[in-house]
Amino acid sequence: MTEFNDVAVFQPKTKAYFQKLKSLGSKGILVKLTQGSADGTAYVNVSAKEQLANAKAAGLPVGAYHYLTCNSARYGSDDPIAEAKWFMMYLKAYGINKTDPVIVDVEDGSLMSNATKDVKSFVKYVESQGYSNTWVYTMGSWFGSRISSSVTDRWWIASYGIAKLNISAAKAWQYTDNWHGLSVDGSHDYGSMFNYKEAAANTTSKPAKTSYYTWNPKLIQTLTKVGLYKDAEFKHRVRYYPAGTQFKIKEVVKTKAGTPRLLTDSGFYITANRDNVKNWYYVTNPKQIKVVKSTYLYKDKDRTKRIRKYGKGTVFTITDVISWGGVWILKTESGYYMTGNKDYVNIMN
Repeated sequence: MTEFNDVAVFQPKTKAYFQKLKSLGSKGILVKLTQGSADGTAYVNVSAKEQLANAKAAGLPVGAYHYLTCNSARYGSDDPIAEAKWFMMYLKAYGINKTDPVIVDVEDGSLMSNATKDVKSFVKYVESQGYSNTWVYTMGSWFGSRISSSVTDRWWIASYGIAKLNISAAKAWQYTDNWHGLSVDGSHDYGSMFNYKEAAANTTSKPAKTSYYTWNPKLIQTLTKVGLYKDAEFKHRVRYYPAGTQFKIKEVVKTKAGTPRLLTDSGFYITANRDNVKNWYYVTNPKQIKVVKSTYLYKDKDRTKRIRKYGKGTVFTITDVISWGGVWILKTESGYYMTGNKDYVNIMN
């Protein structure tokens, strides 16, 4: 059986990363592209464009998937179509071919208890746009129960901790979420998901261009080891900091050659390269978040009038993200305010 991986924003996006996956036996890459719809979550994986480009540059065939959150019983029969259109927009924008694998990821708890109707609507629309290699991904426990086996003949099933997948309809099996200890999903393809021969002949793709922050993220966390410098030209290094270090950012400045740098609150400079640092506030509406570190809810934007403290696991629906007082804060459905710091709250995916 051929093995492949699927990645999201949590995995790296460099060519070197995909070369490593390839060296360990990966034969294809599926990238999370979108979630929700234009009028809903409107989520796009900010790393997707580079992940796709660099996977191709490493000589791997690619495909893309959409994380489904529609519910026609609540939001009307057009809800799954709205999500399919959102997916379609980025399939086209990011160069996914009509013969590449495109997948709808069916696992979210917000879906109807029987999601068959909505999934069928989604798949039918995608196929009507000419995407002939459309798949459905779901858990083994959902197959035939929360979603009918009649939806498609292209099933990618997730089931961990077993020696063999006993679902004959499956054409691919996701068997681990920690492939080779790299915190990435690993799957077996029974032979029909990717066009492997075509990808093997096309190994000369150029890696994606470096992407920089051109707006002030206010607070960042390093993804790799980075240097802190006295000057924007990076001629006088102060010291290195390990991955996971946080810096408050005063502004974005540019070198003489026009390369963006981040000026820290302490007056020093670090890279603005998105491969090395990540903004640590939610700057677009996450729609729904879960508290991961106890935090307060406030009556006012200045966050001086506390209501009460909420513990880990509390879920809030978010209606807006507001830049206020040098940071981004979240406005809850109840009209109150809370931090948008990712140390305290995580998006519900």
